[in-house]
Order: sequence, then structure tokens, then C-alpha cells
Amino acid sequence: MTSRKTLFAAFAVFALLASPALAGAGGNGHGGGNGHGGGNGHGGGNGNGGGGNGNAGGNSGNSGSHGKSASAKGQVAKAETETVASVDDAEQTASVSKGKNIRAKLGRLNSLQRNVNAYMNSKSKKFAAVQAFAVASANAQNAQAAADKAAAAAVDAQAQLDALNAQLDTLNGLTPDQISAMTPEEQAALPGQIADLEAQVAAQETTVSDAEAAAAAAQTAADQAAVGTDDASLDAALADMANKPVDAEVTDWAKGVLADKIDQVAAKPAPAP
Repeated sequence: MTSRKTLFAAFAVFALLASPALAGAGGNGHGGGNGHGGGNGHGGGNGNGGGGNGNAGGNSGNSGSHGKSASAKGQVAKAETETVASVDDAEQTASVSKGKNIRAKLGRLNSLQRNVNAYMNSKSKKFAAVQAFAVASANAQNAQAAADKAAAAAVDAQAQLDALNAQLDTLNGLTPDQISAMTPEEQAALPGQIADLEAQVAAQETTVSDAEAAAAAAQTAADQAAVGTDDASLDAALADMANKPVDAEVTDWAKGVLADKIDQVAAKPAPAP
């Protein structure tokens, strides 16, 4: 009896020792109490969860890819900005360089930038030719303005004459029926109205003639005043003043400076005779 109990006890111990190994090898293999060992198999499910985490990590990798794309776009935008800035800098440098070049070529012509009073009062022999050109150009400018004004006055005078002639033609063109339709007073006043218009027309014709003569004289004066103000005269004046060669660039620069000075001289009141 004792031996049988001992045998059963030994068998139970053996079974307890063997059950973990069987559970680890078989996973879900056997039921009973060993089924909990299958629960450890679900622990393998946690391994799948880890796989999920791996996928999440993949997504993170994708996120990193997007970050690189945005960074690349930023680099492109930065490169474009730097290119535009480089072009602007190059243009500014070219402009500054051109300004330095023209100043180096001007020499004595830098004096053209002096104020308007110097143009009218300078006693410098080297400046005399340019001074004369500027004053002559201002006078020519004023003379042409006067000629334009005189021409406009002649046009206005002719317009008034045309209006008077139209009225006179209307009265002289009345038919007998139209005159008969007038009141006795209107018929009596008609000859006087015609005579009055004829007198106005005659006077206006004289006005027009005088205005046209004045306009012609003013234009002749303007044409005469313009002598010595052409490009050839300017070139000669610049050459007389300059101590360096005068090329097309220098001439264009001088024209720009002198245009403003000539306007200022022209705006000055004419000296009293």
C-alpha cells in the first residue's frame, strides 16, 4: 500500500515537471489546466503588437520623408531668393559702375551741375560757350511759347469771324415768306441788324488779319531764337568747355542736366531793358 502511494506521488511529481515543457512546445496543444500555457501563446500576440509598432515606425519613416520633401522645397525657395538677390546686386553694381565711369569721363563738365544763377552770371571763359547755349535755348523756349500763344489767338479770332458770318448769312438768307411771318417790329429791325453784323464782320476781319500777322511774326522770332540751340551747337559748346573727349554718353548726360537748367533760366524774369 505504501509502495503504491509512493508510486502515485512520484508520477504526480513527474507530471508537474513535464507539463511546462509540453505547454511551451505545443502552444495550444492540450486542454485542461495546461490550457493556461496556451495563454502564454497569446503572449505571442503581444509580439504581433510589436509588429504593429513596427508599422507605426514605418509611418514615422514616411513622416520623415515628408519632412525631407518640405525641406527640399524650402531649399529651392531659398535658392530662388538668393538668385534674385544676386541679380539685383549685379544690376546695382552695374549702375554704380556706370555712374563712376561717367563721372570719370566728365572732367571739367562736372561744372554743368552748378546752380542756375551761375548759368546767367558766370564770367568763366571755359563756361562761356555752354552758358551762351543754355541762355539761348531758354530764350528760344520762351519765344516758341509766345509764338504758340499768338497762333492760338489767331485761331480764336477766326472762330469769332466765322460765327459772325454765319449770323449774317442767316439774316441775308431769309425768304420773303419768312420775312412776312415776322411781326412789323421785327421786319423794321431787320435792316439794322444786317448792317450791324456787316460792321462787326468787317472789324473782326481786321482783328483776324492782325492776329495772323502777329502769329507769323512770333513764329519768325522763335525760329530765329532757335538758331544756335541745335545738337551741333551743343556739341561745340561742350567740346569748348571739356578737358576730356566728349562721346555720345557724355553728350546724353549733358543734355539731361542742361534741360533742367534751361527750364530754370526760361522761368527767370527777363532783365529790364
